[in-house]
Amino acid sequence: MGAAGNAGSILDAAYPLFEEKYVAESSKEYPVSINGRVRTNINIALDAAQPEVEQLVLGNEVVQKWLEGKPHKKIIYVKGKMVNVVV
Repeated sequence: MGAAGNAGSILDAAYPLFEEKYVAESSKEYPVSINGRVRTNINIALDAAQPEVEQLVLGNEVVQKWLEGKPHKKIIYVKGKMVNVVV
């Protein structure tokens, strides 16, 4: 028994094994631009498809404020980089 009443020592403990699932990113904070100017950031899953991204971006309150009810012409989604809404 050790000094504190514990059996064994920390020096005898096994080193933790690396598990990639704990360090792999599943989402990213994307900057969202309206006509080329960054207006907000939205957390989007890395495996999100273009239609999902468009739905998330257009549903965002800050983006809706900047659109002022006007329809958008195009949404440019660069995976892993950014999203740009063209009005």
